Amino acid sequence: MKITKFYIDNARYKAIDDSGGIIWIDINYWENNFELSEPNKRLENLAKELLERKHKVNFVNKLLK
Repeated sequence: MKITKFYIDNARYKAIDDSGGIIWIDINYWENNFELSEPNKRLENLAKELLERKHKVNFVNKLLK
């Protein structure tokens, strides 16, 4: 069997601030949306950037290296 397509569907990232507070970033790459557990403009911008780079991108070539 040859793998021809490999996508990121959902991902969860954990950000910890200097006081130990945790902010979860849940990204649905397939549906092109995200949610933060707490408001944070810097993390919102990061999530948008990640979606721009990975939304429905076929990673099969990276998988097979």
